[in-house]
Amino acid sequence: MIRLLMVLTMAALGLTGADVTGKWSGTLSVAGESEKKPAFLVLKQEGTKITGTAGPRESEQFPVEDGTVENGHVTFRVPEHSMKFDLVQDGEELKGGITRDQGGEKQAAAIVVKREK
Repeated sequence: MIRLLMVLTMAALGLTGADVTGKWSGTLSVAGESEKKPAFLVLKQEGTKITGTAGPRESEQFPVEDGTVENGHVTFRVPEHSMKFDLVQDGEELKGGITRDQGGEKQAAAIVVKREK
């Protein structure tokens, strides 16, 4: 029975990929702008669920909602700024895109953050 539980646990972990729990810092590039902006994420993974915060720096964070991870694909929302994150984990790096609707205008940005040690 214990062996079966261990096998099932390992199989479940394999579906989610590596754990994204931790602090992540890097930059985001808003489409149409040349200047890169800071990005900072604090994420906690429990199974396939992601919770935490996101913002431009550690001292300015906003709650994450509807966070999920599956096979290294991480998605979540930051409702306070109408942002949707769609990221892929590549080792100690998360990269992908952010989209939001602001005043009926769609905005997009690319983000690359690395896990802080």
